[in-house]
Amino acid sequence: MEQGGRYPVHPGLQGVLSHYYVIRKAAYDPIETFHLSPNLEMMLVFNFGPPIKYGFGEDTSLPYTLHQINIVGPLRKMLNYEVPPAADLLILPFQYNGFYRLFHASLDVYDEKGMSASDAALQAERVEDLWKMLASLEHTAARIAVLDQYLLKAISSTGDHLLPLLDHIDTIHDTTLNPVKVIAAKTALTERSVQLQFKKYVGYSLKELTRFLRFKSLLAEISNMPFTNKVDWFGLIVKYNYHDQSHLIKDFKYFTGVTPRQFMQLNADGYFCIGRD
Repeated sequence: MEQGGRYPVHPGLQGVLSHYYVIRKAAYDPIETFHLSPNLEMMLVFNFGPPIKYGFGEDTSLPYTLHQINIVGPLRKMLNYEVPPAADLLILPFQYNGFYRLFHASLDVYDEKGMSASDAALQAERVEDLWKMLASLEHTAARIAVLDQYLLKAISSTGDHLLPLLDHIDTIHDTTLNPVKVIAAKTALTERSVQLQFKKYVGYSLKELTRFLRFKSLLAEISNMPFTNKVDWFGLIVKYNYHDQSHLIKDFKYFTGVTPRQFMQLNADGYFCIGRD
């Protein structure tokens, strides 16, 4: 039985996909429920096994079902999903404008719940033949080889209008700067134009990305802490520039649907996944 995990993409796909992620379970494995932290990514999901139930945020009822192909994102809320016996999934997490470069679909119309079911179904139709080809292959390496070749031919180049914005994307990691103002000044665009360009081609604004990256850093630090009652919450509030405890809890509820203590319990139980990119 092949194992799941992360697989590297072809060098020519750097900046389009962060990696391939594979989930494969044996027929005798138990059903398990996992929680993926929000990452603002668009994800194309191929399912070659039994249907997968999933939901978002604090909704643990898992009201949606993935049969063969689905598109999720931009992932603003925690993704809750059930992995049944004989599960066989291959996930493509897109980076920045990678999704746009494949599907040429504007992302500025999607709200915090992500892509609508009808829009996701419409985009999924474009890769039905690809799903059939992948489903006919047994081994993960063979599937990835096919995907690499397909994507290298199908992906369009990043337009000249977006390149200057992406060239200065690193400014979002400097908490002393306003990335919108910096990028606008360096690209001779208005601040509104910068925001609109990002929303269209990437799916979220720079302001939203800055807020998320702060939360992601906080989440990464908390995930490495032991599950105890001795967490220095005040120190974390100061370190990550939150106004107060309610501000920190508000971000937790917004992105994950749970409180910091509830997250620590999920993390301690081993059912919470945090992206490394």
